[in-house]
Amino acid sequence: MNDFFSELNNKVQQMPWPVIMPADFKTYLEQGHNMAVIDVREPDGCCFSDDKIDNKHVFNIPFNSLVSEVTKLDLSSYESIIMVCFAGPKGAVAASIMRWMGMDNVYFLKGGVEEFSNL
Repeated sequence: MNDFFSELNNKVQQMPWPVIMPADFKTYLEQGHNMAVIDVREPDGCCFSDDKIDNKHVFNIPFNSLVSEVTKLDLSSYESIIMVCFAGPKGAVAASIMRWMGMDNVYFLKGGVEEFSNL
């Protein structure tokens, strides 16, 4: 089963999804870029626990609840919305769903939290 998820992750990372690279994400955080971060992991796998991100701009919405829960947030004041998961695939799909819902300023963090934490 791990081979399946590895293959899925490889395919997703090669797709033309709306993406932000981990180094760029880090730079935007350091510069105080006006962005919301939506973590689509389950609550026990979430959230950012260090001081790299101001947690008032981090929202935990598990992937399976995304469509019903994201509409409850007012995200209109953010310049961009960054979707994150552990390794990238769910974040990519979540960003696509958000764009399908009419939000064009949505990106996913390539490599997810796993790659970002290695910076």
